[in-house]
Amino acid sequence: MEANKIGDTYSFDKTLTHDIFNTPRFYELKFMPIYKYEAQLNLSMESKLDILKRVTDYLETKNIYVTFTDRIMDENKSWERTGNNEWRYLPIAELQGNNICINPRNIDFLSVFLSIGHIYGHLVQRMDEEKYAPITDFLDLPKPLDLDFVLCEYKWKFGGDYKKDFLAFEIEAFRYAKYTFMQAGITFAPEMDYAMNVYIESDFNELWKWVTTSPQKSGNTFMDEFIKNWENNKGKYKTLQPKEVNIKVEPNPEGSLIVVRDEHLY
Repeated sequence: MEANKIGDTYSFDKTLTHDIFNTPRFYELKFMPIYKYEAQLNLSMESKLDILKRVTDYLETKNIYVTFTDRIMDENKSWERTGNNEWRYLPIAELQGNNICINPRNIDFLSVFLSIGHIYGHLVQRMDEEKYAPITDFLDLPKPLDLDFVLCEYKWKFGGDYKKDFLAFEIEAFRYAKYTFMQAGITFAPEMDYAMNVYIESDFNELWKWVTTSPQKSGNTFMDEFIKNWENNKGKYKTLQPKEVNIKVEPNPEGSLIVVRDEHLY
């Protein structure tokens, strides 16, 4: 082949222009599993991607980004690493600075969407880290936890019921998320409201098992729990009320990130 000549290495099939996943941003969503119950949502794949695009676009205006990936590279959570890997597997979702990382290979569309909301809601709560430290400090301890010790320690130090207070912490995060998603143009049909409550209960149940019995979360067991609750809990929940908040993420002089209220939106 002549120097500088464009060869035939790639086949540019015209049908690729119709591949809705054929973007760096959404390529990983190609591997998102689809479950039978999703037929009740009556959402096409194009509609699902439109919802995720609206949310991710809106969050970017707040300097918050969403990345779809199955691994994390950092120096945290050594107990989640295998062998000499520099990376660790991401079962579901995690916050890295101002980047919400989601593994769509393990969870379905609703769980991807709501995982973004879940992590975002906790990011909002970082505006008042001291308030939530009694809850969040335990999450950074190596797993599994000695739960009896944690419950007694929490009650002794703060006088409350750790499990009850943790659930309230989770619900508040989703109230923040719901408000922000509505600002992004998402309509909360009854199925979406129901899904949010199902997610909260499923995640909380899985979290409780994770912290006490296993050092690693599992997308598969989360989906088992989600589908079980979806099928069995109709009529159980009250509609979650959105909690108004407007934030942005900014660098601070020390080089880290801070979450502040976006005064321009008030």
